[in-house]
Amino acid sequence: MLRGVLRKKGKMSTTKNNFYHAPGAPDDLTADYLVTATAMDGKVRALAVRTTQLCDKAMRIHGTSPSATVAMGRFMTGTLLLAANLKGENDTITANIRSDGPIRGMTAVCDSGGNVKAYCLEPIVETFRREPGKLDIAAVVGKGILTVVRDLGLKEPYVGSTELISGEIGEDFAYFLGVSEQTRSVVSLGVLVDSEGVRHAGGFLVQLMPDAGDEIAEYLERRATGGFPGVTFLLSEGMNPEKLLDMFLGDPDIRFLSARPVQYACSCSRDRMERSLTALGSKDLLELASDPDGVDLECHFCGSSYHFDRTEIDDIRINASQA
Repeated sequence: MLRGVLRKKGKMSTTKNNFYHAPGAPDDLTADYLVTATAMDGKVRALAVRTTQLCDKAMRIHGTSPSATVAMGRFMTGTLLLAANLKGENDTITANIRSDGPIRGMTAVCDSGGNVKAYCLEPIVETFRREPGKLDIAAVVGKGILTVVRDLGLKEPYVGSTELISGEIGEDFAYFLGVSEQTRSVVSLGVLVDSEGVRHAGGFLVQLMPDAGDEIAEYLERRATGGFPGVTFLLSEGMNPEKLLDMFLGDPDIRFLSARPVQYACSCSRDRMERSLTALGSKDLLELASDPDGVDLECHFCGSSYHFDRTEIDDIRINASQA
């Protein structure tokens, strides 16, 4: 298997080959997109994604400090990988971390169209370093709980929770998949920032299918723990998501099934905010309507502000009471 890695590596560095262009992948070499693949005779499912532009957009919306940018970027990237199997138009995954570290917590929401939005409770946090050039994201996140809510349009959403085992985000998603969904997985996530913004961001998820044996599991474990280069280093070397998977898996028969764009996008609207006001109840709406300045509601995910004057609030109260 490792010979496949070395052979393909030589090909990657010397030729431009359509093999590394999954069906649906954009022609723009800098675009954010997610790739799905299978390998090792269908016994491995693999996903990889580049999220550089969407992480940079999130940083600029929320004004996050470097460590918060990296933590939130990894969290969005991991949530996008979990959401890759969503099918229904209204299906969503919401991931939450609540922790005792300086960032206190993060929320990310993804839909089946590759849209993601997120925020962190504390966007400005102190910069901790494990070593020169390496941010200590575990120190920023701390100990806590990861909760994933899959809303697939059924009567009740699926909710799973696990403890954070490292705070580095990638390991925490892998642990969640193993404990909550009984799927052995490797998750690698990375975000590189500098004074100009997010330079590179992305990640990959490799999952063993039920018929994968111990030999494949041991091979992937050796790849994951044997000094495999970080995601941002590989992206900085010009690799796309397809090449990330090919290099990690080392399977000359890897099959790239599809690709689709991913982006930071918020679905907030004035109608949604109005429904939020309606949910407050008559007593609270009456109190809000007494304020001559009305009320301003701000979206946590994109910062958009929606103003409702006292007349509008009272109309919402009356309509709610008549419903």
